[in-house]
Amino acid sequence: MPKLPSFAKARGIAAIEFTLVAPFMLLLIFATAEFGRLLYQYNALTNIVRDASRYMSDKAMSDNTGIPKVSDKLKSDTTKLIIAGGTTNEGEMLPGLTTAAITYDLSGEIVTITVSYDWTPIFADALFSFYNNPAISLNFPMVVSYSMRAS
Repeated sequence: MPKLPSFAKARGIAAIEFTLVAPFMLLLIFATAEFGRLLYQYNALTNIVRDASRYMSDKAMSDNTGIPKVSDKLKSDTTKLIIAGGTTNEGEMLPGLTTAAITYDLSGEIVTITVSYDWTPIFADALFSFYNNPAISLNFPMVVSYSMRAS
């Protein structure tokens, strides 16, 4: 049997090493992308709630009585601001954010907005399970609450 050149052996070994290492590298890359997306969406949600809280606290003092009041129209406009980024429904700031996840509270002069957003990964909703155990869900709620004094 003829002897193979050493570079042919090295090329074969490199292909085997790549086959063994590539799945772990891809898993690491996708996990990093998902974590970055999670941080981006949490930051976006925090900014949205802060802006909406600022908007609501500014508009809560609508008359000269000095008593803050949160009307249904103000709640509706603030909800549109949270979901679409403006007082008109022109899109969505975060995919899957619904009006049911938004709560408003007026306690004295303090306006509080709380938003719960269920974060869902792109690549998989759950980790596989072993035997008869249920799959491990990768979805979890992000809850952001922001309070401001009505002015």
